Amino acid sequence: MKNILARGGIEFLAVLFGITISLWVEDWRENRDIQIKIVEDYTNIKEEVEIDIKNIENIILSIEEQINSLKKLIQYNEQKIDFNDSDVINNLKKITAPTFFGTQTAYNTSVSSGRLNFSKDMSVSNEISLLYEHFYKRLDSNSQLYDLRNTKLKSDYFMVFFQVTVGKHEINDSIKSVFFSTKTRNALYWVLDFVENFYISRLKDTRNQMMKTEQLISEFLQKQI
Repeated sequence: MKNILARGGIEFLAVLFGITISLWVEDWRENRDIQIKIVEDYTNIKEEVEIDIKNIENIILSIEEQINSLKKLIQYNEQKIDFNDSDVINNLKKITAPTFFGTQTAYNTSVSSGRLNFSKDMSVSNEISLLYEHFYKRLDSNSQLYDLRNTKLKSDYFMVFFQVTVGKHEINDSIKSVFFSTKTRNALYWVLDFVENFYISRLKDTRNQMMKTEQLISEFLQKQI
């Protein structure tokens, strides 16, 4: 009887051990597959961030040029420098509201799959999430505000200048009177204040986080080789 019980106990433990090993192997395979997919996700995100870094660098350069153009137009408006028709027209043409909206395809794919939360190095996933959920979203809001301000500037104050910037007519006395008005000056300052004190900072903060994130992903991927 004891032998039968002992043999039954051994058989039960063997079955239990076998089931445990099978479950462990299955979990190991599943985790391995997830980690392989995470490497693919990180690679795709890195490629998109690299493209976005180039784009945001170009946007920052355009914004800095626009800041200079706004300041120059204000100087002309305040008659601190002698009026120059061609230079005024050239600077008016540069008020184009260059804005940045990041690419999020690879990130959204990884988030929707749930894999981003299973990385063996969560510090990388945390920085990626910080970039997309904080910096990109904050910059998106500021980009929309900047678009709205520039649209209002052109529709409410610059409409009269379209005939010289698009139609290539000369700046006559009527157009000059509008340009030298206090309303035009306030509108220029209104846009300049936002882009100089807020938008350019958001762009640079986002660029710094993009570069940090790209570096962390690169270091992680290098360890996988």
